[in-house]
Amino acid sequence: SLNDATLNAITAASKLGSDTHVLVIGDDYDGPAAAAAGVEGVTGVTTVKTAANPVSEELTAAVLAAHKAGAYSHILAPSTAMGKSVMPRVAALLDVSAVTE
Repeated sequence: SLNDATLNAITAASKLGSDTHVLVIGDDYDGPAAAAAGVEGVTGVTTVKTAANPVSEELTAAVLAAHKAGAYSHILAPSTAMGKSVMPRVAALLDVSAVTE
């Protein structure tokens, strides 16, 4: 299942008025990917296989690769320690401002 922070991010993304895609990153992503696909409003799920405990740099690279492939207008992440570590890096590399909680 997905944690509340992830579900909150999905809900926020669905309010933006376009398709909501979820990126699931990790070494065992089948369960979370299936759970994400079952959330109302989610129109796509992308998975990226990484090490069991990926570091911020690996997650940042995965988010940037997904962004490039999907040409997304917005990227949201849960308000978790990892989200707060990764998203400023992503924003800096995309040369945009990060909007935080």
